[in-house]
Amino acid sequence: MNGKITHMDHGISINPTSRGSHGSSGFDEPTAEYEQDSLFSFDFASAWAAIYRSRFWLAGIVAGALLIGVVITVLSTPIYRATSTVQIDQEAAKVLGTEDANASAAIQDSDRFLKTQVDVIRSRSLAEAVAEDLKLFNTDEFLDAMDVDPDSMNSDALTPEQAQRELVLNTLSDNLLVSLPVDSRIASISFDSADPALAARIANSFAQNYIRNNLQRKFDTSSYAREFLKQQLDEAAIRLANSEREALDYARRTRVIDATNAAGSDVNDSTAPKSLVTATLVKLNQDYAEAVARRIEFQQKWETSKGTDVMALPEVLANFAIQSLLQQKALVQSEYEQQLQRRKESFPTVKQAKARLDELDSQIAAIAAGIRQTLRGNYEAALAQEQALSAQIAELKDQTLNEQDQAVQLGILKRNTSNARKLYDLLNTRYNEINAEAGVQANNLSIVDRADRPVEPIRPSVIFNMALALVSGLVIAALFVIGREQLFNVVRTPEDIGRKLGQPSLGAIPKMAEGFAIEQEILDPKSVLSETFSSLRSSLMLVSSHGLPRSLMFTSAKQGEGKSSCCFATAIALSRIGKRVLVIDLDLRRPNQHNKFGVKNSAGMSDLLTQNKTAAEVTQGSAFEGVFFIPSGGTPPNPAELLAGASARRVIAELEKDYDVVLIDSPPTLGLADAVEIGALAESCIFVMESSNNQAAHARNALQRLSQRGANIIGVLLTKFDMKEAGYGYEYAYQYSYT
Repeated sequence: MNGKITHMDHGISINPTSRGSHGSSGFDEPTAEYEQDSLFSFDFASAWAAIYRSRFWLAGIVAGALLIGVVITVLSTPIYRATSTVQIDQEAAKVLGTEDANASAAIQDSDRFLKTQVDVIRSRSLAEAVAEDLKLFNTDEFLDAMDVDPDSMNSDALTPEQAQRELVLNTLSDNLLVSLPVDSRIASISFDSADPALAARIANSFAQNYIRNNLQRKFDTSSYAREFLKQQLDEAAIRLANSEREALDYARRTRVIDATNAAGSDVNDSTAPKSLVTATLVKLNQDYAEAVARRIEFQQKWETSKGTDVMALPEVLANFAIQSLLQQKALVQSEYEQQLQRRKESFPTVKQAKARLDELDSQIAAIAAGIRQTLRGNYEAALAQEQALSAQIAELKDQTLNEQDQAVQLGILKRNTSNARKLYDLLNTRYNEINAEAGVQANNLSIVDRADRPVEPIRPSVIFNMALALVSGLVIAALFVIGREQLFNVVRTPEDIGRKLGQPSLGAIPKMAEGFAIEQEILDPKSVLSETFSSLRSSLMLVSSHGLPRSLMFTSAKQGEGKSSCCFATAIALSRIGKRVLVIDLDLRRPNQHNKFGVKNSAGMSDLLTQNKTAAEVTQGSAFEGVFFIPSGGTPPNPAELLAGASARRVIAELEKDYDVVLIDSPPTLGLADAVEIGALAESCIFVMESSNNQAAHARNALQRLSQRGANIIGVLLTKFDMKEAGYGYEYAYQYSYT
């Protein structure tokens, strides 16, 4: 290594508070948190890595698209476009003879008018006029020049002449282009053809026939309008006379008198009374509302006075006579009290003062009683007036309802008469205007530029075709990358562990060069591999409240992902800080750990679990200080049942007492129940995954199986990680050197 280390910083992080105690599961919550974050974030680095991994496919797709674009460009027939321009001036629509009043409305409707003119140019009738003008229906020369098969429209429902006619019209429509800029009144009429001379002739013919048809439509419209208005004017005169006669006869017969004119109100005022009875009812209804208000006011005062001391009434206290008597009483009361202080009650002057007080009280009480009686009288008078008005209103209501039935019909007749008169006046005015304008046709269309024979073709465009091919190739390439990533949704980087599995990343073991193995590299304390497992060791010291887990299980989704090598390397890393480590091989089906320690797989865990041997008998030392090893032993007939028994938990617990940490080499998770049972025995579990060799769904399934059984998964350790193969640059790591 020459004393130089390239350290792989892959974000090793374990949150000791995020996991529960031994046997707890923390798989579901991180997964949900990842799914929520992934909806609102986009990882550009991952996207670039996906593109890098598919770079050869993408280059082939883009090159193929460009090649197709070149072939299409070379084989395409040149198409020429000839364009003539027509100026379209807007006219005020003369429909009701109110051109001046509607001038602003016509200006506001200019966009709709111009769009209508564009549709007229594209109309079938104008195409027929052009075909007749250029005699395109008679021969097949036009279809041959447009490279159209004359037999493509053959149908049992059409005769040969009709089929050819439809084919010519469809060809004209398909190759006609009409454009009108938003801020201009000059319409461009273009026609595309492989024959440049034919394109110019047809474009000019469209412009000329458009102007000719516009004048013809105006003349036809004026002639039809005169005849139509004359007929409508005669019918309107007859309807007006009949309406006036019917309204007059009905008014005389029912003797309904219209009170609107007599009241001086507007004839068109719908709120004014329409008859004398209605006017009287409206006036009485207003008086009745005022009477009800007065009755409520007096009733409230009377009801209040009945339950209140008469001397507390505001009307009594505000009375001038009461106020004068109260003042006199106050003076006499003062004099009476002074007399009592000097004389007895039997003294004449005292008796005289007492008599004066009693007389004043009597007068005050009489006046107060009169005021209360006045309140009652006011209430009764207001009530009587309200009842009288109510009776009159009820009588007038019956009369009004009877009169309304007659007034409705009269109103209908009057409205019919008014409408008939307005219609007659309108038609008469318009008829006179059309007669005055007959024979005068103002053309609002004019040709600005006639189409010349085009020199350069518009299609095929080399730049456009190649740009389109490039864009199409890029789109297809992007879809290919997305589809490939979705189809092969594998875990490649430590970041994928958090995003796709919802688990902490414990680091990434770099892919070893050809001829090197983890067992060899871990022996060099300055190697990249040693530094990676040193980081893992530091994280394991914080994994629980008591620091290093008492037992730690290594498992993977399938065979050959490096779990046994990681277990061996972790043991070496822990022994370097003075930890007493025991490695046990619980892969009872395909043991491999004894090969790494260089010992024979004679007696081991199968004998210990079946109580055929003791722990001291099966435990072996190793070439590394502080590292001990128990091989798997013979293959039992029922490994899953043996690991699920009570003896397995007891054996693991006894081994945890004699060592700082027990590292368990477990079988793969998918397809076997052994790892699930071991996960419930160990205090913590490390899930080992090979980079770019595991689909996220399979890994999540394996983690889910472990969590459901109670395994405490502290994170995922990625093995055989190749930054370049995964699509990440070397800036993914940082470097430092030993001095």
